[in-house]
Amino acid sequence: MRYTFYWFRRILAALAAALLVSSPFDEMMAYIVFTLSFVSIFVLYTNLSNMRIRKKYGLNRKEYYYIMDQLKDAKLKLSRLQHLFLKVRSLSSLRQVIELNSLVKRIYSVVKKEPKRFYEIESFFYSHLDSVVELAEKSALLSRKKVKGPDMKQSLIETKETLNDLSKTLEGDLRQVLARDIEHLTIELDVAQRRVKNNELTFEHVPEGEQNDDQRIQTTTGTRIGRKKR
Repeated sequence: MRYTFYWFRRILAALAAALLVSSPFDEMMAYIVFTLSFVSIFVLYTNLSNMRIRKKYGLNRKEYYYIMDQLKDAKLKLSRLQHLFLKVRSLSSLRQVIELNSLVKRIYSVVKKEPKRFYEIESFFYSHLDSVVELAEKSALLSRKKVKGPDMKQSLIETKETLNDLSKTLEGDLRQVLARDIEHLTIELDVAQRRVKNNELTFEHVPEGEQNDDQRIQTTTGTRIGRKKR
């Protein structure tokens, strides 16, 4: 949808600019100028937009707008999940919905910030999120029923157990999408620890002569200060 709108907007911008450029000319010349201007502006606009998106996100235009559409759908599903806070009746169900909402929101935020990470957890957008929202809504609906027969109670128990399994799946999705950040953090910590160790070793291996010189300087300075005070 976004990609189609982008094409429409680009054509309108090129048409408006071409009409403005060709307006001073008459008849055949105006037609030639309009055609050349439209093609040139359309191509230039397209290339500049592609360069901007690729430089910022590392994606081509089609990939970027496709991911934006997926994020838009995910936001609607997240909103459905958040509306369940007021629909659940038990404390355990509320705790479960809060946990699921937190996981979904964190994954959504990471991909929104860096759209390229969408390809690292496509299954979340294509399958896991739908299952979570549908089962959470089903669980909330069953828990609100005043009369619960044996079959309904069993169905509610199975739904909650499945949601617990999906919660673990979402945790795996979150770890997967954050794997690069964790790896970079680990590398940075290793580098920092090595620097600290190198500084400690350098300090320990200072020659005795230099240490004695430092002590003499401190002693002399202290003596001078003492004399001044007297």
